[in-house]
Amino acid sequence: MNSNLACALRIIFLMASFGGMTSQRLYAMELSASDVRGSSDKKPVSVLQNRYFVKSLRPEFGVAVGSFLNEAFTDTTLYGVRGGLFFNEWIGMELQYLKANSKNSDDREALNQLKYRDFDNPSVLVSPDPDVNPVRGAMDVSGVLAPFYGKLNLFDKLIVYSDFYVSAGMARMDTLQGNLNAITIGAGQRFYVYDSMSFRIDFRDRTYTEQRGGRSSRRNALSIDLGASYFFL
Repeated sequence: MNSNLACALRIIFLMASFGGMTSQRLYAMELSASDVRGSSDKKPVSVLQNRYFVKSLRPEFGVAVGSFLNEAFTDTTLYGVRGGLFFNEWIGMELQYLKANSKNSDDREALNQLKYRDFDNPSVLVSPDPDVNPVRGAMDVSGVLAPFYGKLNLFDKLIVYSDFYVSAGMARMDTLQGNLNAITIGAGQRFYVYDSMSFRIDFRDRTYTEQRGGRSSRRNALSIDLGASYFFL
C-alpha cells in the first residue's frame, strides 16, 4: 500500500507541476535572418555560371549571306564580309560590307507584260514600270550591345551556348541613285560552336532618303542575313 501511495503522489505532483508551467505566458523572440545566420564578407553571386565562350578583345571575322524582306519589285541577294571587336563581353564595334545582286520580281515582270496605249501617242503601246531604286551594296559601321548570354538545351542531347545583341550605327547605301547615307539599327543572335566559331542570324533596318516620282521619300530597307564568324586569339 505504501508503494502504491507513493506512486500516486508522484503522479499528482507531476501533473501539478505541468499545470503550473502551462499557466504561464510564453514569449517568442523576433529574429531577422541576418541575426540567425550572422554577417558575411562575401559578395552576392552576380551570375549563375561562368561564361563558356568569351569574346572580349578577340578580333572577329565573318561572312554573311541574306536578302531584303520588304522589296516589292526586286529580288535582292546580299553577300559580304564583316569584322568586329568587343571591348568587354557586352560592348563592341562592327564593320560590315555587303554587295547586292538584284533582279526583277514576279510582280514587276507581270506589270511589264501589261500593254496599253500611250495617252499622248495612241499608236504606241507602253507597259507600266514602277519607279525602283535597287540597292547595289551597303557598308555599315555599328556599335553592338550584347547583354544577354545563356545556353539552350536541345532535346537533352546538346547544349548550345548563345548570346543576343542589338546594334545601331550609320550606313552608306550604294543605289541606282548614287551613294546615300542611312541610319541602321538591328538585332541578332549568335550560336557558339567550339571555342572560336559561331553562327549568326541578323535583322537590320537601314533608313535613308531617296527620290520617288521627283520627290524625296524615306525608305526602310529591312534585311535578314545568316553568317558565320571566327574569333581570333
